[in-house]
Amino acid sequence: MIIESMYFPPVSVLMEFKANHRITIDQGEYYRKGSFRNKCFLNSANGPQLLIVPLVKGKNNLQPMRDVKISYDENWPKMHTASIRTCYGNSPYFIFFIDLIENVLNSRPKFLIDLNQQALSILTSYLLPDVEVYYSNEYIDNGVAVDRRDSCRITNYLDYKINHYAQVFEDRKGFVPNLSSLDLLRCLGKYGNNYL
Repeated sequence: MIIESMYFPPVSVLMEFKANHRITIDQGEYYRKGSFRNKCFLNSANGPQLLIVPLVKGKNNLQPMRDVKISYDENWPKMHTASIRTCYGNSPYFIFFIDLIENVLNSRPKFLIDLNQQALSILTSYLLPDVEVYYSNEYIDNGVAVDRRDSCRITNYLDYKINHYAQVFEDRKGFVPNLSSLDLLRCLGKYGNNYL
């Protein structure tokens, strides 16, 4: 399966990873607005909360992903960390993963592709240990594998059917489907592998 690089991708994307067992992240494809390349949804007390990794100003749309630079004009790693702590401080597996996630956010990589690779490494280590992930350096002109690039976007992520698992704030807001895989990791820990 071929897919684009994402910032803590939605749960449905990890489900596809597990179903295919071998994934290629296309690092040569182009950045597109409205995607999860630099965004993810957390579960907050007020409903889904969108986190956005800001990019260096300029024409990022349709720029090769390997060239998309992260902006640190604002201290967004601190803001993302605070949001994650607020949303998941009471989750069952919060303490086990907070340091790993904060280390990724505070590593301040120059390029979005590097941030996403570090984030995915945490997720695959604990949730998908049997899935092989490869990274292409050039755009893949698909002819063989299942091409899932740009299939899950901000506009359609709720269309994916996700089975229920116990979430933080579920007693107030009900189950919120297809959030960032951070939600699954915080709520189920490594047992999220069985869920997937």
